[in-house]
Amino acid sequence: MKNPLPLTAFFLTVLINVSSADNHGAIQKPIKPNVVIIYGDDVGYGDLGVYGAKKIPTPHLDKLASQGLRFTDGHCSAATCTPSRFSMLTGIHGFRHGVRVLAPNAPMTIKPEMLTLPEMFKKAGYSTAVIGKWHLGIGDGKTPVDWNGEVKPGPLEVGFDYSFLLPSTNDRVPCVYVENHHVVGLDPKDPLYVGKKPPAGFKGTVYPDGKKDRSAMTYYQSSHGHNHSVINGIGRIGYMWGGKSALWDDETIADEFVKQAKKYLAGRKGKDEPFFLFWSAADIHVPRAPHPRFKGKSGLSYRGDAMVQLDWCAGEIIQALEENGLTDNTIVIFSSDNGPVYDDGYEDGTT
Repeated sequence: MKNPLPLTAFFLTVLINVSSADNHGAIQKPIKPNVVIIYGDDVGYGDLGVYGAKKIPTPHLDKLASQGLRFTDGHCSAATCTPSRFSMLTGIHGFRHGVRVLAPNAPMTIKPEMLTLPEMFKKAGYSTAVIGKWHLGIGDGKTPVDWNGEVKPGPLEVGFDYSFLLPSTNDRVPCVYVENHHVVGLDPKDPLYVGKKPPAGFKGTVYPDGKKDRSAMTYYQSSHGHNHSVINGIGRIGYMWGGKSALWDDETIADEFVKQAKKYLAGRKGKDEPFFLFWSAADIHVPRAPHPRFKGKSGLSYRGDAMVQLDWCAGEIIQALEENGLTDNTIVIFSSDNGPVYDDGYEDGTT
């Protein structure tokens, strides 16, 4: 028997079993609204205009707040990424299962016996998808993840029908996207490996080691810890080898996640089946590398610019809902995994 989700289960039971009556008192078919969670990363309470931010423009999120409900006494279950996300999807405190911030090649923290939020939606007849940062582990921990074959178990094994991911987070390797069970754009002639050393006889792409060559970190210098494989001029946590054709571009991660969300929402147009979309941003987590069109927009270093970018993302998703005729029956929730971090490994001018 799967572990229950007591609070979440109660909320969803109320949410998806609400019945309505017509003018004659007849009970109509239960309403099943679509649900979209827009999940920020390391966003502080005061980073939004609606909560007092004066210099960072967040018009789209402010509009969402003005037209909906604000939960001003909410609390995240942990101060770091992985355990907070674990709790959000399982209803279980991470500390009860020893969940902590994960290394690049860590196995799945969500176990098969745990009931998850997407599984509950699926049982209620929903289509489910996750797009964005994952950071809940990949694989079973018994055998190494085959990055050149089927990358699993992952989101599809815990209730999601579709996934497009950063498998870890943007400051960790591997710096590639994974769609469902496969790395996107991988060249089999340059296979991908994650670990301190490549396999014997490896002849693929070798990335600079930030510990040995700090000059390779041309985008940011590392303040601490983020100095292993250097990808796109940015030092990461962990080492990867090969997979050059599949590398993401840090400055277009937000655009890619928005593109995938729009593609998914366009596919839901006109469908009778309700959907649950968990859209998980990389912003404003480090390394902050906003698209050039957002750089300098806040006047508060890359952290502020990344917040402007995140607000734009939210606006694009809401617009996509409108364009596909989905707004009348969709609940949109914005939240963050946890609060802000002052120095999380990069010298990026944040104060």
